[in-house]
Amino acid sequence: MTYLLLNLGFLAVAAAAALVAALVHRGRQAASQRPASRPRKVIAAVVLSFVALGVLTAVFDNLMIASGLFEYSAEHTSGWRIGLAPLEDFAYVLAAAVLLPAVWTLLPAGKGTRDE
Repeated sequence: MTYLLLNLGFLAVAAAAALVAALVHRGRQAASQRPASRPRKVIAAVVLSFVALGVLTAVFDNLMIASGLFEYSAEHTSGWRIGLAPLEDFAYVLAAAVLLPAVWTLLPAGKGTRDE
């Protein structure tokens, strides 16, 4: 099994959660008749999170690989690298940047929040 194939599973789960969260959010807005939220802000937050986490992943993965803490088997990677880190290592960052806001949207609002 390649790392890319393994990552596709994580990315599929993150994409499905994001789709469900978007549909649930749209349903909540329609039920409460509130003005529509701005999806551009959500997308901008996801992109900003991905960039920040991607930079941190690039720096620290390269440091850990260079110090010999771990290595990747060449036959299981695509061959594309950012420094020493294989490109597949950044799929987890993308999954986290998409999944976290989706899970946050799906969680029930607590007492005393603005949504009540």
